[in-house]
Amino acid sequence: MSIIIHKISLRSIDAKRFVNDNLGVRNIRITNSSSITSLQMEDTRLVVGFLYAVEYYPAYASIKFEGQVVYSSESLSTPPNEVNQLPQEVTKEIQGAIFRYCLPELVLVAKQLDLAPPIPMPSMDQRRDSVPPAPQVKDNAYDYR
Repeated sequence: MSIIIHKISLRSIDAKRFVNDNLGVRNIRITNSSSITSLQMEDTRLVVGFLYAVEYYPAYASIKFEGQVVYSSESLSTPPNEVNQLPQEVTKEIQGAIFRYCLPELVLVAKQLDLAPPIPMPSMDQRRDSVPPAPQVKDNAYDYR
């Protein structure tokens, strides 16, 4: 199956920081969410609207991107009316493209607002069975507490 991403563009960026200083705030939790908001056929291409949101808890900051992805695929013979009608492979490819496009932009916006980058940072744990002890990367931790 051939999926071609023709264009990804942002329509709006909404970034807000609710706390003035970051000295008193600890245990910040960051959540990312991406959702498809609209589907529209233009000739043989499908235009997918999306919303990518990053929330910093507890009520610390938020960043939201709205945009669209234009793509074509051999598996789309009929235009879908709902997100649930998209094949799972197509949905995964679109969500991956949105993430790859938005992540660098999110890092730049977060830096401008003096926020932690909204990407999971690996944590280092020491292994007990190695001599000398070597750090081990555990990249499933995503809580900045």
